[in-house]
Formats: sequence, structure tokens, C-alpha cells
Amino acid sequence: MKNPSSTAAALCVTAALTTSALLGAAPALGAESGPDLPPALAPLTAQYQTAACDPAGPTTSDGTLATQLNTRLNADMRGYLTAYRVSCAREVVEAVRARGLASRAAVIAITTVIVETHLQNISEEVDHTSLGLFQQQEWWGTRAERLNPASATNAFLDAMVRKYPNGSWASAPIGEVCQAVQVSAYPDRYQVQAPDAQIIVDALWDAAGPRTEDVPISGDWNGDGIDTVGVFRPSNSTFYLRDTNSGDATRIFKFGHGPSGDQPIAGDWNNNGYDSVGVFRPTTSTWYLTNGTTTNTNDTNYEFKFGHGPSGDQPIAGDWNNDGKDTVGVFRPSNSTWYLTNGTTTTDHEFIFGHGPSGDIAVPGRWNLNANTTPGVRRPSNNTVYLRNTNNGGPVDTQFIYGI
Repeated sequence: MKNPSSTAAALCVTAALTTSALLGAAPALGAESGPDLPPALAPLTAQYQTAACDPAGPTTSDGTLATQLNTRLNADMRGYLTAYRVSCAREVVEAVRARGLASRAAVIAITTVIVETHLQNISEEVDHTSLGLFQQQEWWGTRAERLNPASATNAFLDAMVRKYPNGSWASAPIGEVCQAVQVSAYPDRYQVQAPDAQIIVDALWDAAGPRTEDVPISGDWNGDGIDTVGVFRPSNSTFYLRDTNSGDATRIFKFGHGPSGDQPIAGDWNNNGYDSVGVFRPTTSTWYLTNGTTTNTNDTNYEFKFGHGPSGDQPIAGDWNNDGKDTVGVFRPSNSTWYLTNGTTTTDHEFIFGHGPSGDIAVPGRWNLNANTTPGVRRPSNNTVYLRNTNNGGPVDTQFIYGI
């Protein structure tokens, strides 16, 4: 997508060539190029500023994998993989997996990124407005979106499936697909990197393993009035949300708040008309809530401790007082009791609703078209659901009892 012709670009290449010749050393691949520079000059341009691919940084496993793969690769990346570059590749592969596409889509994406930036998330505008792993110009999205590996990957995949409908990208030559999306002045550069991309993807795809850990979640993420689905992956504190219940469009929101074991929650915390996400950490009885799902940073708007006791509490959310905002609570199976709040800055419970033996499962909802959410429980021991229409204290006022 580039065709650099400025004097500055020419001086940059000339300086790099001169330095390399004087030192008599092989050029460092770390000095990345714009995607349409001639292949012979690509490794020799000036080094650019880069952004993290994983907000948490490269992992120990990323470094180990880089060492293992360096001797197995055969093209540009041979000997030049680092923990950082593997972390960038990992984020791209994760985005493809989250979208539910086959691993070949990841190979196409990684092939493209190798050619465009040698697996670096370039954070300065190299050619016109190009940024990120794929060197996407401003019409591909905001600066934040182009520097977000998940968003950038999905933008690339969106273009790929448009140009190759009905899954035809899966059988087309990899280099051809890359070129169709990128429209490079050097179309022959892609296919030669595809075998190495396959090796990298195979390693990362296998390492990721099955996704049995994912926790389902639903909400209206974009304010269109329709709830759509998603999953929360505890091992990487990442939400994978969809804005449609058909097709393959996926929004990825990394909410990197710590150890595995966090439980997902969704609600409209600020009455802005759409749901956003959060997590409840049982080990500390603490909530971390956001007001958006469009950034990969930890943009926690509310962080408060709901210190109500032992582990095992189930997080819940709903508009308990009909003020237009969802707030949180917990249901404690050990005593079948609800502890609810009417805000996100208090630890005071507003309502305690006990229903009997331990083992009940919380099912809050709007059962009678009133505007506020009320509790309910499902009792596995007798396969019966008990629902309420109020959040008032006092005697148990069960409105519906039925078996399913």
C-alpha cells in the first residue's frame, strides 16, 4: 500500500546502506520498512517506534517459542524472531481464532504482517498515515484501532472475506489473497513468506489449545437495541464480543485485569444506552467495571470492593431500582441470599432475599415488564424456578413457581 518517493525516504535508505557497508555487517532486521520498498532494501531502512502488541507485554512462553522457531524458519524472519515479535504474532492468531476462522486465515494474516512490518506494531506514520502491524492508512480506522492488533487484524479479515466471499480465500493462493487486500506495489513479496507464516501459526495455534474455558456472556454492545453474544476468556482476561448474531464480525476487547478466575459481567453502568463489561474477582470480592468495549487498555471506570464474604459468590447485574442504570450484586449459593447495590461506589447491600437450601442458581431478570430487574433462582434439586417481581425486603414474595 506504499510507494515511498520522498527525499527523506531516499536519504534514509542511503544512510542505512552506507552504514552497513562501512561496518561490513549484515543489516539488522529490527530496522523495519514500509511494505512497498524493494525487498533488497526492506531490512536496511531506519528503525521506527513501535507499540506493544499485548498490553501485558511478551510472555516467557513468547521468548521460548522465538528461540525454538528461529532455526526452523527459512525466509526473512529466520534468526530474527524475538519475544516481542512472537507476542505480535500471537495477538493476530488469537484474533483469527476468536473470529472462528480456520488457521489458514491466520497464515494469510501473518504472511501479510511479515512483509509489511516484520511482525512489529509500528506506531509512527511511516508512509502518509500508515500505522500498525498491517501498515493500514487512516481510512482503515482510528489510530487506536490500527495500533490495536485485534482491531487491525479484524479490519484485514473484513476486507479478505469481502474480496473472497463464501470462504473462497481458503483455497486461493496465500500470496494472492494478501495482495488482494493490501494492493501492494510489490505483489510478489507475499508468497515467499507464506511457509514461515505457516510454521509460526502452527506453533501458536497448537499452543493456544481448545477453548473449553470460555464463559458465555451477552448484552447490547453497540446500542442497537439487540442483545448479541460473546465470550470471556479467563486465561487472558479478554472479551470476544459480537455486534450481530449472524455473520462473522467480532469485536475484541482486552480487559487485562489480572489472574485467571475472574468472572465476567455485563450491564449498562452509566445509562448510555448500551452494555459494557466488567469482571468480578472472587478472591478479593472486588469489581472492575468499564463504560466501553472499544479499547484494549484497562479503562476501568469503576473499581470497588463488594466485600461480602466467602468465595463462591456469583456476580449478578441489573437495574434494581429503575434508575436506568445497571448495578451489581452477588448471589451466595451457600445461604441462597442476594446482596445487591444501587450504585458502583458503595459496599452496602440494599436487599437480602433468602430462598432456602444451598445450591440455588441465580437468574435475575425483568419478569413482568416492569422496568427494574428482580431476582430469581433455579433449584437443581427439584428442577424448579422461583421468581420475584419486587426487590422489597420482608417475607419471601415468590410470584412464580414452576418446574422445568
